[in-house]
Formats: sequence, C-alpha cells, structure tokens
Amino acid sequence: MEERRPGILFGPTLRFGSADHFIDYPGTLSLGDDLLHQVSARICDQLYHYGARHYCFVNGHGGNTRALTLTGYGLNDRGCQVALLNWWKLAGELDSAWGGGHGGAQETSANLWIDQGSVDVSALGSMDLVDDGGSDIKTKGFDVVEFEGVHPSLIRRARRYASNGWIGKDDPKQASAEWGEQMLTSFADWAVKFLDAFAQSPLPGQIER
Repeated sequence: MEERRPGILFGPTLRFGSADHFIDYPGTLSLGDDLLHQVSARICDQLYHYGARHYCFVNGHGGNTRALTLTGYGLNDRGCQVALLNWWKLAGELDSAWGGGHGGAQETSANLWIDQGSVDVSALGSMDLVDDGGSDIKTKGFDVVEFEGVHPSLIRRARRYASNGWIGKDDPKQASAEWGEQMLTSFADWAVKFLDAFAQSPLPGQIER
C-alpha cells in the first residue's frame, strides 16, 4: 500500500495486539484490549496534534477489533473520520475463494508469500475441534456452538476447543504463496482506492462527553 500511495502517511506497525483468547498456545504474546487501546490511542493522539484527521486502521487480527474500535470512537468524537480494514474479511469479499477462518489456508497463504520460512508446513494438521460443552452441544467455530439448530456461544479460551488454532473451513494444507500474493496484492489495490475516497470524507462535528 505504501508503494502505491507514497504520499499517504503510514503510521507504525504494531506487531503485538490483543490475543488473550489464544494465550494457552505456547508463544502467544498479548497486550490485551486495555493496553492495545492505550497504545493505539496514544499514537493517534500525537498524530492528531500534528494535524491528522482521517485515520485508517489496517487490522490483521480479529482480537484487536474491540480496542481499535474504542480508539476510533474517541477520535470520531474529536471530529475525525476513522476506518477499520480487517483485511481477512475484505479479502473474502473481493473473491469468495479467498475467504477463511483462523489459521487456515487464507492466513497461511498470506504468510507463505510474506515469509515462507516462517511457516512450518510439517506442523499442519486436522482442525480437531472439541465438543467441550457436552455431547449434545457441538462446537462450530470461534466460541460458537450448536444446540438444536441454534447457535449460542460458550465463553472460553480457544485452546479448550481448538487443539491447534485452526478454526474455519479453509484447510491450511491447501495454502500457497501464489494464493497469498494474488490475495494481498489485490487487497492492496482495493485498499488504496478506498483510501483515496476516504480522504475526501467530510469531517464530523466534535462531541463533548
């Protein structure tokens, strides 16, 4: 995206986010919602001081959404426009073949293109969801279970019901660097066009709270 629009100010990449849902998987490091909100709000506050009024968060992890949304509310109350681009969701809208869940072919393909050496393909296994709510309550996805055709949620961390973190319909064994390249470059092409339009969005009035 930065190559396509060098005139846009790109803020720092935050390599840690809110992943408390996954802390039982060895190696997971999480700031949590509160600290991620504080860090993102602090960075945006300083950019606001320098004159920034249009903000776009390009998000790579669903767990970050709550914290970034809270940061966005604060900025919007101060008269800013704020956009949130959850790349994995938008990629699935650009091409339904690119849709995916957590740790599946979609995300694995992205990583294979970005840094193939970071993916241990020998570790790819079956999804292996566990019906931890009992035999009559079937695990279907993130927190979601099924009982008599209805889908409530059970609140627990992912390791209780997902043995390896893959949760979704896209088998990571089908991933490829070619898929990742096509998907991410297409997303970048769409995203910069969105930013062009977003930059023209009228600024809202400030709200005192």
